[in-house]
Amino acid sequence: MTELWERDAWDVADAVRRGEITSKELVESSLTRIALRNDELNAVCYLDADGARARAAEIDAMVARGEDPGAFAGVPVGVKELAQAKGFPDTHASVVYRDDIAPADCPEVEGLRNAGAVIAGLTTAPEFGIPSYTATPLHGITRNPWNLERTPGGSSGGSAASVAAGLFAACTGSDGGGSIRIPAAYSGLPGMKPTFGRIAHGGMHDPFDTGLTSVGGPMVRSVRDAARYLDVTSGPRVADPTSLPKPAPYEPIVADVDRARDLLRGRRVAWTSTLGYAETDHDVEASTRALAEALIEAAGLALVDVPMAFPKPGRAWGVLGAGNMAAWKMDRCAENLDDLDLLARISVEGMPHLRAHHIGAAVRRRQEILVASAEVFDHVDLLLTPTTPTTAYQAEGTLVGEVNGREVDLMYLSAPFTAPFNMTGQPGMSIPAGLVGGMPCGLQIVARRLEDELCLAAGAVLEAVRPWPKFAPA
Repeated sequence: MTELWERDAWDVADAVRRGEITSKELVESSLTRIALRNDELNAVCYLDADGARARAAEIDAMVARGEDPGAFAGVPVGVKELAQAKGFPDTHASVVYRDDIAPADCPEVEGLRNAGAVIAGLTTAPEFGIPSYTATPLHGITRNPWNLERTPGGSSGGSAASVAAGLFAACTGSDGGGSIRIPAAYSGLPGMKPTFGRIAHGGMHDPFDTGLTSVGGPMVRSVRDAARYLDVTSGPRVADPTSLPKPAPYEPIVADVDRARDLLRGRRVAWTSTLGYAETDHDVEASTRALAEALIEAAGLALVDVPMAFPKPGRAWGVLGAGNMAAWKMDRCAENLDDLDLLARISVEGMPHLRAHHIGAAVRRRQEILVASAEVFDHVDLLLTPTTPTTAYQAEGTLVGEVNGREVDLMYLSAPFTAPFNMTGQPGMSIPAGLVGGMPCGLQIVARRLEDELCLAAGAVLEAVRPWPKFAPA
C-alpha cells in the first residue's frame, strides 16, 4: 500500500477534494515524517504544527460542506525561508534577521494559500541565497537524503531535501542563478524555473528583483505538480512592474502525455554540454545526453546542430545581483559583519568597492548573453544541457571543486548552465537523468521567454517514458 507521504501533491489534493482522505491525515503524515527524518537532514527550520492542524480542520470542514478548497486542497507545504509567510520568521537565512517576523504572505505563498494549501513551516536556505549549498551560522548544515555526506544544493536546498525525503509533497523555491534547478538535479527531482516575471514579487517585504534574475517556482516531485503550482501562483502585481499576465493553464498540457507530445512534435532542439565555455563530468554528460536522446525520440523532435558561443556569466551575474543586497540588507549587515557567513560577508564588504565601470561591464555582458541566446533560439525551440556539471558535492559546501580533474570555482562547479538563463529571463526545467555514482543528476530543458509550456511538456513526456523515483531511498 502506498503511504500518503509517497504520493505527489496533485494526487493527494484531488483525493481531499473528493473526500477520500482528509487534510488532517496529510498533515499528521507530514509531521510524522519530519519527526522521523529532519534531525539528520536539517531541512525544516521552523514548524507551525498547531497552525497546520487548525488549517487542516478548516479545509476538511469546507469539503464536508461540499465546497472545493482549491487545487492544493489540504496539502502541507514548506516555504523556503527566503520567502515570506505571514506570522512566520522572516530570517533571510541569517542570524542578523533571526528575530524578524513576516508581516504578510509573499504573492507565491498567497497563491498557494488561496488554492487550499496548508502552509506548515519553513525550509532551510543558505544565507541570502548566495551559494549553491545550504549551510549557515543560523541553522547549520542541510544534507541530501540520497547521501547525508552530500549537499542537496542551494539555495532551495531545504525545500529539495524536504520533498525528496517525503517531509512535504511540495515546497516553494526561488531561482536567481539555478537555485531551483541545481537542488532538483542534486536531489532527484523535477525543478522548474519559470519565465522571469511569471510569479510576481510584491510589496516592501518581497520587493521585485533589482537584478532582474530571480523568480519563484516549485520544488515538487512530479511534472503535473509543477504545472499546477504555476497555475495557482502565476499572475501580475502592481507592486512588481516586471510581473506578467496570468498564462493559460499549464496543467491540461501535462495531464495528457499525448497532448504534451503533440505540442512538441516536429520542433527543433539542440544539445550542448559546454555552452561554449563550461565542462561537464564525463559520466554526467553521458547520462544527460542519453536522456536528451530519449526525449528527442519520444517527442518527435528534430535535432539540429547549432554553434554555441555563450559568454561566461560569472562576474556579471554577481554584479547584477548585488543591487538587492545593497538596497535591502546592506545597512543592517554592515553593522553585524561578525554574524555573517563567509560569502555573505564578502558580498557586504565588497559592495562599497563596486564602481560604475563594474556595473557597465555587467550590463554589457548580460546583453552579450542575451544576443548569444537569441542567435541559438533563432534556430531551435528547445535547448538541452546538463543541469549541473557534476553530481552533488560535500554537504559542508565548498568554494572550489573539480570537473574531470580540473579545478573550477563554485560558479562553474554548479551553475554554468543555469545562470545564463536567469540573465536572459528564459524558462528552464531540470528533469532527473538517472544516477552517477549513486547520486542523481539532471537534464536542463530551456525554452524561449513565455514558452514555459514547452519545458513542462518535455518533462511530461520524459516522466512517461523514463519515470524517476519520486523520493530518495530511505
